[in-house]
Amino acid sequence: MASIQRLALSLMLILAATTAVAQYYSGEHTFDGEHRNEASLSVTTGKNILIGASIGNTMHYKHYFNNHWSVDGGMNMQYSKQLYGVKAKGEYQFKVRSFHMFASAEFLYNRYVKYKTNEIDGNISIRFERGYWDITLGETLINYTIGESCYTELPTLTFGAHATLRPRTNNWNVGLLFRNYDDFYYENWNINWGLDFYYKINPTWKLFGEFNIRPAGSMSQLASKYETTGKVGLIYRWK
Repeated sequence: MASIQRLALSLMLILAATTAVAQYYSGEHTFDGEHRNEASLSVTTGKNILIGASIGNTMHYKHYFNNHWSVDGGMNMQYSKQLYGVKAKGEYQFKVRSFHMFASAEFLYNRYVKYKTNEIDGNISIRFERGYWDITLGETLINYTIGESCYTELPTLTFGAHATLRPRTNNWNVGLLFRNYDDFYYENWNINWGLDFYYKINPTWKLFGEFNIRPAGSMSQLASKYETTGKVGLIYRWK
């Protein structure tokens, strides 16, 4: 009889734990029900065939209105590249069966000081996310202005995939990714391959990082650069 009681108690605990995990979903940057504000600062270093070694900083701020709506903005400063950018993004999170969906619209501006070039990008995307993986699909309009000249590319497919070693609810994780975009750029078919990680120090602090390789001529396209980058930063959340 005692064995049956212990078994019943164990099943109840497992059911309660499963329900708690289902209610608390920790995606890349999802609202945890308490911390509505999120800021991050990272250091990026790398090297490409155009300028050699480079270093820079990126900063982000995100605000969660509720479980569905959020907005964020960011700033990118790549000193060696003389590249400076800002962006703004709005996102809506919803659920379809077991998929967590993130629909977003983003505006990005980059200034290439050395080449006196302005880049303006507009992107709409949707991300399908589960506990161990996510897939992003979207479209991007990319416009370049050099002096009096202006050029707009045809709508570019935005795509990416990411898989993690452990569930997103874990305090630490390691993942693999490939995509044709990053925080401050959108490409045509030049693929960025990467390894990322995070470690949740506590509910308010998280350490994160990435190592990326962007080969020249990826997907049989003519690319002007081969680049490797590494990024390490901290995320801070508060109420």
